[in-house]
Amino acid sequence: MKIEYFPKVSIITVCYNRVDSIEKTIQSVLNQTYSNIEYIVIDGGSDDGTVDIIKKYQQNIAFWVSEKDAGISDAFNKGLAKVSGEIVGIINSDDCYAAYTVEQVVNVFATNPGFGFVFGDQLFVDQHGNILFTQKGDPGYQRIIKYEMPSIPHPTVFVRSQIYQECGGFDKLYQTAMDYEFLLRIYKHGFKGYYLPQVLAYMRLSGESDINYIRGYRESRKISIRYGYNKPIAWVRYYYKCVKTFTRKRFEKTGMQSLVRLFRTHLGHRYRY
Repeated sequence: MKIEYFPKVSIITVCYNRVDSIEKTIQSVLNQTYSNIEYIVIDGGSDDGTVDIIKKYQQNIAFWVSEKDAGISDAFNKGLAKVSGEIVGIINSDDCYAAYTVEQVVNVFATNPGFGFVFGDQLFVDQHGNILFTQKGDPGYQRIIKYEMPSIPHPTVFVRSQIYQECGGFDKLYQTAMDYEFLLRIYKHGFKGYYLPQVLAYMRLSGESDINYIRGYRESRKISIRYGYNKPIAWVRYYYKCVKTFTRKRFEKTGMQSLVRLFRTHLGHRYRY
């Protein structure tokens, strides 16, 4: 049975000095198999040629701006202030969508009205686009969201716009774990997420959360405590994650890829090689 549901989907991309990757991101949005898309690009005042690439596609971009901001959360919120769609997705300038992503997500929302957001799997790639490993989304994310960010890959997340209207946007206190705070907040409000077991996005490994992992873990610790998690246990988890990630990165630098895979597949969040 054909689903007669064709809502506007607003997609936000935030960027800053990403001349080497922004074009692929833009193309992945504009080449979607779903056509009712409102595309919004928020640039933080790039001076490396990023703006020239945005201008190249501006006829297909509903709104774009290049100006200084107060960080990633602030840029996200600037984008949210411009959306008019029923569904909102955020894809950053190091990431890309699969061609069918928006169409598949719309179908899920159409047949599952009780869910507030949809998420799926993502592939991690190197700077040349070679696939490194897969991060599977966690359909049982409710088990751990109270104390850490579960396996809900941010580029794959699509949210009903009414949730942003009811719960607000991203907290500017956080510059790395803002997506965790947002998801935990809407979880506390009773909104449920639907896991779509398909690859919806591709992420370059050298992203913000990978580079500034200690800041991300620190923010996650503060967020979990803020929403009621046990403070001493939150500190223990924080130190454990810092040591685990530091050790994995040392293995990466020394070329010990078998141990890196062991860390990711057995000690990470649903990673698959």
